[in-house]
Amino acid sequence: MNSATSGATATAAGGGGAVAVPGFAIGGAAVNGSAKTTGTVQSLAVTSGNGTAAGGAGTSANANSGAIAGYGASAPGASVSGVAAGDAHSTTNNAAVTAAGPGGGVAYVTNTSGTNSGYNASSGAISGPGGTATGTNSTAGSTGSSVYQNAVVSGNAFGWGNGGGTSGSASAGSTANAH
Repeated sequence: MNSATSGATATAAGGGGAVAVPGFAIGGAAVNGSAKTTGTVQSLAVTSGNGTAAGGAGTSANANSGAIAGYGASAPGASVSGVAAGDAHSTTNNAAVTAAGPGGGVAYVTNTSGTNSGYNASSGAISGPGGTATGTNSTAGSTGSSVYQNAVVSGNAFGWGNGGGTSGSASAGSTANAH
């Protein structure tokens, strides 16, 4: 028995706008994000007597997501501008191999991985007769897990797994200006 599953998800968003009239300007931008991967492999080899068996399974998945949003507006006496951006990357590579026999043996290997990235950025600015104000918010996140389980190796058998290689990264940034 050999099985492999894989997956990749990437989402992105953006949005920004600004308006200005003489003496007053306002604008804002928002960006979202996500990148996810999953991967599971299983390999099983069972023999008895002089039989031999071998098997292997592998998965690979990549997810990349990026978004950027900006704004800008100006009028006599007031101007605003800003940018919100983020990106995320997740990758999973899984492999499992088993072999058994001759002489009888059992080998069972599983690999499980998962990554989860994210990003979130926002920007806002206002300029008016009372002065100027700006605000930014930037977040980023990356999680990853790998589970290598050599459930059974007995008799004349061999099992190997790469530990469910997984990696992920995320970044976010934002700027805001008002004059």
